[in-house]
Amino acid sequence: MADSGAMSGAALPDAPRRAVNGRVLKDSVVRMSPGRLVSNPVMFIVELCFFLVAAMAVYPRGFVPVATPSETPFYVEVAVTLLVTVWFSTLADALAEQQAESTARSLRRLETSVLSKKVVTKEWSRETVPTPSKDLRKGDLVLLENGDVVPLDAEVLEGIAMVDESLMTGESTPVRKAPGDALIGGARVVSDTLTARVTANPGETYIDQMIRMVESSKRPKTPNEQAVTIVLIGLTAIFTIIILSLLGLSITLGLGGDLSVLIALYVCLLPTTIGALLPAIGLSGVSRLYGRRIVAKSGRAIETAGDTDVILLDKTGTITVGNRQAVEFIPFEGHTESEVGEAAFLSSWYDDTPEGRSVIRLAHEKGFLPRELNSLAPSEVYEFSASTRTSGIKLGRGFGFILPKGDKSGKDRGRLRRKAAMSSEEEEAASEYEILKGAPDSIRKLSGNVPPGFDKTVESISAAGETPMAIAKNGEPIGIIRLKDVLKPGIEEKVQAVKMMGIRPVMITGDQPLTAKSIASEVGISEYVPMAKPEDKFRIVQAEQAQTHVAAMIGDGTNDAPALALADVGLAMNSGTEAAKEAANMVDLESNPAKIIEVVLLGKQLLMTRGAVTAFSIANDVAKYFAIMPVIFAAAYPQLSAFNILGLGLHSAVLSALIFNAVIIPLLIPLSMRGVKFRPASTMSLFLRNTMIYGVGGVVVPFVGIKAIDVLISVI
Repeated sequence: MADSGAMSGAALPDAPRRAVNGRVLKDSVVRMSPGRLVSNPVMFIVELCFFLVAAMAVYPRGFVPVATPSETPFYVEVAVTLLVTVWFSTLADALAEQQAESTARSLRRLETSVLSKKVVTKEWSRETVPTPSKDLRKGDLVLLENGDVVPLDAEVLEGIAMVDESLMTGESTPVRKAPGDALIGGARVVSDTLTARVTANPGETYIDQMIRMVESSKRPKTPNEQAVTIVLIGLTAIFTIIILSLLGLSITLGLGGDLSVLIALYVCLLPTTIGALLPAIGLSGVSRLYGRRIVAKSGRAIETAGDTDVILLDKTGTITVGNRQAVEFIPFEGHTESEVGEAAFLSSWYDDTPEGRSVIRLAHEKGFLPRELNSLAPSEVYEFSASTRTSGIKLGRGFGFILPKGDKSGKDRGRLRRKAAMSSEEEEAASEYEILKGAPDSIRKLSGNVPPGFDKTVESISAAGETPMAIAKNGEPIGIIRLKDVLKPGIEEKVQAVKMMGIRPVMITGDQPLTAKSIASEVGISEYVPMAKPEDKFRIVQAEQAQTHVAAMIGDGTNDAPALALADVGLAMNSGTEAAKEAANMVDLESNPAKIIEVVLLGKQLLMTRGAVTAFSIANDVAKYFAIMPVIFAAAYPQLSAFNILGLGLHSAVLSALIFNAVIIPLLIPLSMRGVKFRPASTMSLFLRNTMIYGVGGVVVPFVGIKAIDVLISVI
């Protein structure tokens, strides 16, 4: 969060380039037509000035007494400079427009068909058949080995492997995938082997959804942009009156003022810099959202995000990873951690819930793989029951393969050996027994007696806002699985950044007050709403807006739709319902609720960028005024020479100021499209910082630039 670079979204392959190419050049020229340019009033007037000076260059006698035939070469130079100024403006627009188009083109390159290994069953055995990805359909099984590309979106059924998703998510570190995890088409398996079920037909994948939403998105002018445009029109009207007055005085009093010089002064005084870059700044905001896999239905939502002062954050999926995760196996007296871990592994083998999968992962990571794996096939499974609040498994006498004895670290656990003569230990392991896991009070009732420390362990875990899950073997409690809402990486820093900017985070959760308080305090949020129902979001948004707050929120369900529509900034999850996506003004294609914070910070950066460029543009006028004004009537009023602090001649002053006025536009294009460096801070400190950098800099830089250009012109 240190600067704009920290906020930048991960790049796609061949990410939207800002380099000028033939298509961009052609588009920039087409945009110079008066019919296209009329939507940008400032640059439209500059183009009219070009036509006027060009007419003076072609037929100077028609403009006497404000033109001199001997000055025709000078008029040509002024006209060319004005035309280049207009072209730089349209070039900025074309480059910004290219970003969104390049995003869609980059995504389409990810859709290349690959040869996959489709799994089919023939005569009671599985075989793999080479199949092009375009021929796969939802529900098909595919085998993914080390180095294979995931053909289409899929769900892991078997195996654990590392997968490189950097092409889609920009995350360079491979992600660990296990049964139940989603795979994005185009990702690459970089270790081990997976069996996965295809979850989307060709044309319906994650990539396809991104392409459709990027191509269909429109960007009308936002209210803030319209307001700035109105201000620019007002300034233009004021400067028009001033220049016309000077022209009238020059003719009436015979001051010998040249119309081309007055036009140069006029153009230099106009806020051409911000007028040229305003559309590019708005378009870059939408494009930067695309980089984060968020599609905004309009630029209005991005700017509103910059004015947000309240964020309503769901706990689940936004602040925490979304599901409780097993983080520790706690044995009771007389039992070991490995015994509890192995029992938890067995009882969770058929548990497809996120909590059950997290138990398997934790046991696997700790090397607690039970020798009784061969007994799982003929076992009896107890599905979770709301009445008993338990689930588990009953293992029968197993035959076939068992894991080798010896190293308990799990290093040799992958090797299987066939049973021969069974030792007494192995016979005991193969005998029938039952493992149950569930709510501590349920396990207590089923067990009859509990070991010392049972209640103390349960109470300490509950007091910390976490969830205890007891596990029993043949009716005897042997330990506790500690489940915790795991905070999302970096969420604490993001919450602190939001608070530094004067934005109030409010956590909303359906959890009990104790759990809500624990999570809120851990992440640094003082306001939270426990035991909240989906419809409560609507009432909370109403209450915040009634106090004139600008509220942002996230949601994914049909019940969230009214609140998403009411909120000033509504971010819907792509995995959510159609009602939620229709109601929101933004959709996150990766369905990561924590991105609402990134949206708000990006909105702030967008507003700061526009403010910085506006301050720089207006400050520029001071230097350009003192460069040209003292030399216009210097012949009639020699005392004005005292204000010619740069020591410029008439022609050199006009050309130097005009050239600087034109060149500064392309120089600021990267800043407009990337955004100003942005450190989360209070609004006042950000305002003062930008005023010092871009306001004062906007006065100093033109003096240096104009004089440097004047020296260069004199050398040439």
